[in-house]
Amino acid sequence: MIGTLIEGKYRILRQLGAGAMGAVYQAEHMGTGRRVALKVITGELASRQDIIDRFWREAKAAGRIDTEHITQVLDSGVDRDRNLPYLVMEFLSGEDLHGLLKKTGPLAPDVALRVIAQACLGLRKAHEAGVVHRDIKPANLFLARRDSGEMIVKILDFGIAKVVMEQAQETETAGLTKTGSLLGSPLYMSPEQALGSKHIDHRSDLWSLGISLYQALSGRTPFDHITAMGQLVVEINYGRLAPVQERAPWVPPEVAAVVDRALQRKPNDRFQSAAEMRDAILPLLTHGWTLAESMLTPVPESLRAHVAPRLMASSSPSLPEMPVPTFLPQAPQAAQTSPHPGNTAGAMARSQATPPRASPAKGLLAVGAAALVTAGVVAGGYLAVRRSIDLAGAMRAQAWVAEAIKAALPAPLPRSTPAPAPEAPAVPPEPPTRTVKLRILPADASVEVDGKLVPSKNGIVELTGELGSVHRVRVFVAPRYSTEKNVVVTAVGPMPELVVMPFTPVGVRPQAGNGTGPAAQPRQRKFE
Repeated sequence: MIGTLIEGKYRILRQLGAGAMGAVYQAEHMGTGRRVALKVITGELASRQDIIDRFWREAKAAGRIDTEHITQVLDSGVDRDRNLPYLVMEFLSGEDLHGLLKKTGPLAPDVALRVIAQACLGLRKAHEAGVVHRDIKPANLFLARRDSGEMIVKILDFGIAKVVMEQAQETETAGLTKTGSLLGSPLYMSPEQALGSKHIDHRSDLWSLGISLYQALSGRTPFDHITAMGQLVVEINYGRLAPVQERAPWVPPEVAAVVDRALQRKPNDRFQSAAEMRDAILPLLTHGWTLAESMLTPVPESLRAHVAPRLMASSSPSLPEMPVPTFLPQAPQAAQTSPHPGNTAGAMARSQATPPRASPAKGLLAVGAAALVTAGVVAGGYLAVRRSIDLAGAMRAQAWVAEAIKAALPAPLPRSTPAPAPEAPAVPPEPPTRTVKLRILPADASVEVDGKLVPSKNGIVELTGELGSVHRVRVFVAPRYSTEKNVVVTAVGPMPELVVMPFTPVGVRPQAGNGTGPAAQPRQRKFE
C-alpha cells in the first residue's frame, strides 16, 4: 500500500506495524502536509461486520476522552475506491513499554512508577468518560518523545474498549461485550475478565495496570510460565501470585504495596479508581513524575545487588468468595476498621499487628475453616491446572475435603431433646455445559464428532458438552485424507481451538529427501 492515496486525502508513506486486525502506516495529509498514523483493516477481516464494529468503537471510545495521555483520533472514514475502513491518529515518535522492556529488562522502581502514574492520568479520564479499556498492557502504553526530550505516556488501542451504557436505549453496543466473551490479552486479564464475566468495570483496567507495573519492575508477568489458556484462567483466579519482590528483591516494600493492592482478586479490595492508584504512587516519587529519555535504562547492577525489606503482606492476593459448609458453626464477625483506601502501607500495618488471643473453640473453628479454604483452593486450583481444567473433578475434591474436615471435628455434646431428623443428602449440581466453536481447516472438509457426522459452516463446528469433557473429532476429505484430534470443552472455548487436516494420504508416512532416507518427523504444533 506504499504510495496509495486514501480517500483522496492521505498518502501512505511507510508501514509502522501490523497485527491480527490490520496495519498501521505513516501517512501524509495532502492538504496540510501533516504526518499522521493511519490504521486500516486488511484482508478478509475488512468484510466482517464484527471487526468493523470494533474498529469504529475504537474511534468512538477515543473520541470521548480529552487528555494528552490518550492517543488522539483525528479522522475516520471508509475509502470508497477500496471499501477500506480507516482511522487517522496523531503520529507519535518513540516506542511502547513492551518494546522498551525487551531491550532493557526491568526498570528502576522510580522510573516504572513514573510510567504508571502517567498512565493513571489517561485511565482516569477514560473512566470518567464511561470507557473501560479492557486491554491495558505494556504494548498499549506508548512512550512518546517530545521535542524537549521529555517522554509522555499515551494509552493506545481502544479497539476492545467497553463504553459503559448509562441509558437502556443505547443498544448499538450492547451486543459487543456479551457474557462469556473473552476480549483482551490473557496474561494481563483481571480474574473477572478471564472468566468472561459481564460485570466488568473500570477496576479491571487497574488490575491490568498492576500487572504492567509488576512487569516493569521485574521484567516478567506473574503467569508467564503458563502456555495453555485453560490453565492460565485457573491460575489467574486461584493460583499463587508470586510477590513482585520474589522476582525483583530490590523493589522497596512501599512500591511492592502498590502492586499488592492493584492485584487483589476481589475488585472491592483493589484501588477503586485510577486517581486513587495515582495518589498512592505520587508520595513515592519524591523527585517528581515527569519522564526523561535518559531515565529509560536497565536497573543498575548496584541496585540489583540490593535486597530491600520485604513487604509483610499476604503472598497470595484475596481469593474469590468461597461458601462455608453449613456444618461449620458461624462465629459472629467483630467490627473491623480498614485503612483509607489510598493508604498502600495498610497491608504492612495489618500484617504486623498482633492478632487477638482466641479461645480454644474459636481456634479449632479457625483451623478447620482455614484448612477448608486452603484445601479447597488446592483442590479447585491445583487439580484443575494439573488435569486440564477438570472442573467437575475439582468440585468433587472440594466436597471430599469438606467431608474430611467434618469428620475431624469433635462430636457434638449429647442433648436432652431429640435430635432433628437427618437432612436428605444434597444432590450434587449438574456439571455445567458449554457450547464452543471449533475451527476446521480446510473449511469444506467433513467432520465427525464422537463417531457422528456433524454440520460445518464456513469451517466452524459447534461442540456441546460438560466443562472438561473430551470429544474425538475427525476431519476428512474423501476416504484418503483424514486426521483425528481430542478436543476439550473449556470455559474459554475448545482446546485446541483449531484442527488442521494435513494433505497426507492415510497410512502413508512422508519421506525426507528423495524418499530413500528416514521418515520425516511429524510436525509439532504449539498452543497459541
